[in-house]
Amino acid sequence: MNHDSGKITVNTKEFGTITVEKRLSEDLISGFGDHVFRARMVDDEKQAQDLVKRGRARGVIEIAPGFSQDLIDRVLSVKGEMTYSYHGQTVHLLPRGASERSAPALVLGVDRSNVPTADTIVATVRSSLNSIFLSYLAGMDTTLNWSDMMHTDDLYASGAGYMDYYSPGVIGFAVTVITSMLTLISLVREERNGVLERLLTFSIRPWELSMGYTLAFTIISLVQASEVILIAYFLFHTMFVGSLALMLLVIIVYTIGLQGLGTLLSGLARNEFQAVEYALLIILPGLILTEAFWPVEALSPALRPLVFLFPLTYLNRALRAIMLRGAGFSGIWVELTVLASYALLMLGLSVALMKRRGYTS
Repeated sequence: MNHDSGKITVNTKEFGTITVEKRLSEDLISGFGDHVFRARMVDDEKQAQDLVKRGRARGVIEIAPGFSQDLIDRVLSVKGEMTYSYHGQTVHLLPRGASERSAPALVLGVDRSNVPTADTIVATVRSSLNSIFLSYLAGMDTTLNWSDMMHTDDLYASGAGYMDYYSPGVIGFAVTVITSMLTLISLVREERNGVLERLLTFSIRPWELSMGYTLAFTIISLVQASEVILIAYFLFHTMFVGSLALMLLVIIVYTIGLQGLGTLLSGLARNEFQAVEYALLIILPGLILTEAFWPVEALSPALRPLVFLFPLTYLNRALRAIMLRGAGFSGIWVELTVLASYALLMLGLSVALMKRRGYTS
């Protein structure tokens, strides 16, 4: 939100007090660069806050009407005097003396549930602001005083650090490793030992067998996830402001889908070693392409669309929203819908595979 009037009142040697128009806020915005983040102009503060709430924006910058005036006053207070072209004539600008500032000239609000991106935004805004300041000082060795020029506020996850940001990713990654490895290795071993064949020859239906495995592996994964959550909270004092029940529900839904995928891949593996190789197909992309340990903005533009193909991405986003932002069901319904659809699809395919095994046994 750019409210900068661009009107700057200065004292001159030649004409006394004059008013010039120069919107330095436009130089500030252009200094961000599209390679870091894109700035979208909005006029309504409520609209800007809503964009951050829905995850469509990472932060809000509000530039006060007197931004340009404040910045030039600071430049003149340091430099003492500078020249300026006014109506085709060079004039000498002089400091106006001490001026009262009732509010910061720039207010930056960031969503700290995404700590790396929030820190990048703050650093970029400060760098752009300082670049404008130094461009008027002709190489003078000085820096801008941020204390009353710029105010930074955390809109969500106030005070969150990198450990708070990483913890949801660690929980999701741990669930993925445990469930995929356990499902693949267990099913391959039981198939090699003839356990699956004997079970399918009894009166047990394929869907009952598949649901039994799903229930068992889900409980085990849930216990392991609970251990990681307790360690993160009590040992590392990770931020947790949301509902634990909602968090466990999301993990259960994701685990059901992951177990179904593991069942499908177990049909391709001949032994436990191949099972581990197939498990790595699930695990390794989770290190890079699922926002487990770094945000999607850190990836190259060519890889960013791939992020949304992995269910773990939606789990990580849901866990961060719950743990760091205190989101309820309305805040994660998109992620939960994707995970539920994935779980139903994988569960249906795993039942179909069990039926095929039953017919061939």
